[in-house]
Amino acid sequence: MTTHIVCLKWGNKYGVEYVNRLYRAVKRNVRADVKYNFWCFSDDLNGIDRGVTRNTLPYGSQIESWWNKLWLFSDEMPMPRGDRIFYIDLDTVITRDITDLLTIKFSDILVLRDFYHDIARSANNIGSGLMSWHHGDYDFVWRKFIANPESAIRRMHPHGDQHWIDMNVAKKTLWQDVLPDRVVSYKVHCAQGLPPKASVICYHGQPSVPDSATLGYDCRTATRSWHVPAQPWILDHWRD
Repeated sequence: MTTHIVCLKWGNKYGVEYVNRLYRAVKRNVRADVKYNFWCFSDDLNGIDRGVTRNTLPYGSQIESWWNKLWLFSDEMPMPRGDRIFYIDLDTVITRDITDLLTIKFSDILVLRDFYHDIARSANNIGSGLMSWHHGDYDFVWRKFIANPESAIRRMHPHGDQHWIDMNVAKKTLWQDVLPDRVVSYKVHCAQGLPPKASVICYHGQPSVPDSATLGYDCRTATRSWHVPAQPWILDHWRD
């Protein structure tokens, strides 16, 4: 069984460097004996590294932003049914070996526990920035959405794809439970530098990856506020 590492680029929020640097970080941090393909689905394939399997988003002109992520669950995905999909957001920094994340055995979809769930009154229970599932197991997530996307988007407002996944998938496994301290949030966990066990740093909202290396950021939730100083070590991992 092949693992398919998948990212998605839609619109102008992220430049092509996000795709290419993520791809190269994966190459640096996956054991050589692990078989995988790296895919990018996008509405603009220009400039993407030739080592990436590039495909045009089929609904990119009809569905905006994060809602395209739901298509990755569909049986239209061009890979063998039953293969493992490992989805990763573009604004993610890989700092150490992730071989065990790619090869871990699981039955239910692997998703993130929302990073603000325990420190704020967050409406989301999960995060979709890092997910893994077997292709074909959750095609209903897409079918139910595309049957009436306008209605689904209105129902989820102001939340997005992760809320839809949370509401439609009954059984989920959380990365933080099976691999504690390995997947962290930049804003929540990196104020004192790179956590010692972290392999994956997830970004959500501001700051951007490059800004986080040079600018401090003030974070605030309904119940807590804190400051994250600039973390220049980010650029040791987010690079060509």
